Amino acid sequence: MPIGRSCRLCSEANFRVDYATANRANTGKRPKRRQGRRRLDARLRLSFATVNYVYRCTQVTRTVVPPFGKFYLLRTLQLLQSPTHVHRSLRIFFRNESSFVPKKVLIVAKLSRYHFERLREPELSETQLKMKLIERGSDYNNMLASHLATKDVENQVIHLLQKMNMEYKVVDRTSLDHSLFTWADLVLPIGGDGTFLLASNLIFNNKKPIIGINSYPEKSEGYLLLSAKYTKNLPEIFEMLRAGHYRILMRRRIRITLKGEDIWQAPFHMHEKGRIVGSDRQFYTNEKFESEHSLPKERRLPWLALNEVFLGETLSARTSSLLIKFDEEQEYHKIKGSGLCVSTGTGSTSWYKSIHSLNHQTVREILNLIDAKRSFTNDEIDIICSMFNSSLRFDAGDSKLCYSIRDMIMTNALPVPKDVHTRGFCRKAIVKSQCFDAGLVLDGGIAVAFNFGTIAEIETCPEDSLRNIILLD
Repeated sequence: MPIGRSCRLCSEANFRVDYATANRANTGKRPKRRQGRRRLDARLRLSFATVNYVYRCTQVTRTVVPPFGKFYLLRTLQLLQSPTHVHRSLRIFFRNESSFVPKKVLIVAKLSRYHFERLREPELSETQLKMKLIERGSDYNNMLASHLATKDVENQVIHLLQKMNMEYKVVDRTSLDHSLFTWADLVLPIGGDGTFLLASNLIFNNKKPIIGINSYPEKSEGYLLLSAKYTKNLPEIFEMLRAGHYRILMRRRIRITLKGEDIWQAPFHMHEKGRIVGSDRQFYTNEKFESEHSLPKERRLPWLALNEVFLGETLSARTSSLLIKFDEEQEYHKIKGSGLCVSTGTGSTSWYKSIHSLNHQTVREILNLIDAKRSFTNDEIDIICSMFNSSLRFDAGDSKLCYSIRDMIMTNALPVPKDVHTRGFCRKAIVKSQCFDAGLVLDGGIAVAFNFGTIAEIETCPEDSLRNIILLD
């Protein structure tokens, strides 16, 4: 291949090695290797492993490289790294060098609403179940269509794994097993965002990769899942993994440490709290202790929240009383309201956004107070809402947390310090419960009791991040 032509392996990432450009940048002279290296800014210096990989690409494609080719590759990559768009392309390109072919896949299947209702009413015939759901106001046809679509995608994935001779196991919300998450090379939730969140709660380190498939994109947004095009072409997922056409997004997750009495009560799922009272909850934890006297007064929860943690009374109509402090604050602030929500960057597009998003009515009423004589158009209101709501989002890999005090009560009898805001950023939150029947809920699912006197420390750590595989569209 002549000098300056695109390498076959590199061209797939829109990367082009042009040695002539490198020669011109160096004014036709070959600098000394040691002197040239000293010129490289430390922020732009590329590892020798990366350079060697690009060099190997040229050997595989028989690209003609001068004897000092490695140096010019390094110099050329340095020159190309300045523009923002090129830098982003290079980052994607270097992600592509590792092929990933999992040997053991854990499928976390969605427990569909239809399947859930069928489990609740096993003695009813299909016709009887349909009539009961319709009388209750449920859309039976849509419920069944979602269930069938999910099972169809699940079966297609299983058939594909069998064809590729990959070992696999299938679990759902009723059959979770911690050991299987350790066993698997890849965790593959199939369903919606809720299924992805459940699977992520049970991955305990930043080494285990996860990638989610949207089983019913017609009715599910699937913000955390692959785009709908992969649902229709499942083999392409594993082809891209094998080819290394993916990137890794390290999503920060929330670690919770409880302190106090009664912190070892059995966890429950919010679905169980309202629907399956008294069901077996032991699959959510494998912690075992000999007696109550041996229980420590501090407990790091064995689950990690990807979106958010909520702390407040289980009964939503009851006021939640909490003592809170953030980061390096020494004193607690007492607040009353509808609970506290602490979100990650991933969760900033979820509940956190729903709590704080502006709507047309609110913006129009505020603008009318500012200038009652002017009539604002819908387009102007749209722009304001869109700009503000977009500003609520922050990066999924950011180490900061965002807290939201829901419906905070502010009266003359209950003054709130001026430095306490209904929302804000922090690195760590410490919350002491003043509630009587409260819960600490992770991602709207797994929950533990959080009653009077219990303290929760909420923070993020790099080692708790979720290794999310993102395919390149």
